[in-house]
Amino acid sequence: MEKQPKEKKPFMMPMWVAVLFHVVIWAALLGLVGYAIWHPETVAVVFPDFKWSKINYAGILKAILFIWVTLTIFRVIKRGMLKWIQHHDKIDKGIYYSFVTLLGYVGWVIAGWGGLSLLGVNLESLAVIVGALSVGIGFGLQHVVNNFISGLLILFERPIRKGDWIRVSGHEGIVKNIHIRSTELETFDKTSVLIPNADVLSRELENITKGNSLGRVIIPVGVSYDSDLRLVEKILLDVAKKEEGLAESPAPFVLLTDFADSSVQFELRGILKDVTKGLAVKSRLRFAIWDEFQKHHIEIPYPQRVVHVKDEK
Repeated sequence: MEKQPKEKKPFMMPMWVAVLFHVVIWAALLGLVGYAIWHPETVAVVFPDFKWSKINYAGILKAILFIWVTLTIFRVIKRGMLKWIQHHDKIDKGIYYSFVTLLGYVGWVIAGWGGLSLLGVNLESLAVIVGALSVGIGFGLQHVVNNFISGLLILFERPIRKGDWIRVSGHEGIVKNIHIRSTELETFDKTSVLIPNADVLSRELENITKGNSLGRVIIPVGVSYDSDLRLVEKILLDVAKKEEGLAESPAPFVLLTDFADSSVQFELRGILKDVTKGLAVKSRLRFAIWDEFQKHHIEIPYPQRVVHVKDEK
């Protein structure tokens, strides 16, 4: 028996890389807190109402513990919801994936807000930061904010969902994930493309599988003028009825579209049950049509050209 090739496993980040990443993040946070303690004059510029007498190492530990516990709880909830979504095929997964994404952002907001409160930071002074950021937004961050807002609109309006087959900005593929800044698209060449969310909303978008997986298939066929046209019609309909990938209702039908220069043009039209399998269905239909035409001696003509060579002496 011929051995089947092993399925290529997706790339997984090594555990030690993930651990190192978390260590670096927490070390950076502790370093910032330490710098703030030893250089209060710098922090006082941004947080003038902040009183360092309110802070102590116990407060720092409480804030870190609160942030870690909050993020862990939200991470566990998200994983549980994702597993539940994957095991229920009959639900509208798009709205649930949107909710899971928003839940992650809510977790970060709660963790950050509670951590700053435990440190004794007067959160009203954050208005100073917001005012400073608004200047930066006006000069260079408008695209970031535009993509951020567009990401929220995509999650709520759901013009596309995870798993949809779309065409946008010259790219075509399956939506793998919808991030807050960009939409991740996996093309049929198995490459990952990140499309800004603003482009998804502002440019022409074609969602091939939105609502259902049905699609239309058209097979053009040309036969010679010596053929029995009624027999050709019958053969095409019989081939379509035997194809399992085509829906029975509406039933496939045949059109005689043109009397061309060298052939009579037909079109076999039908509805695909699953548009993602359209190429395979078209291939099977063409093979079946070819075989039936060979049995009934029906010729598929091709252009013939006569070339005259002029001999000049």
